[in-house]
Amino acid sequence: MKTRSLLIWLIIITSLVPIFFFNRWMQRAMRPRESPGRFFLFLFANFLMIVVYTVSLIALIVKLFPLH
Repeated sequence: MKTRSLLIWLIIITSLVPIFFFNRWMQRAMRPRESPGRFFLFLFANFLMIVVYTVSLIALIVKLFPLH
């Protein structure tokens, strides 16, 4: 059980690395500080990214570690 928990933590932490760099790229591409419209587009894109990331990560973990 302990190795299963550690593997899940490892999956979560390693999957955060591409999300971090994608968020930095979005900040450079959208430039949210320039106008309120760009800021709200950036917020919406981040919200969408969080939802997609969470759903896909949960699906991956459930597929790799099914319940008995």
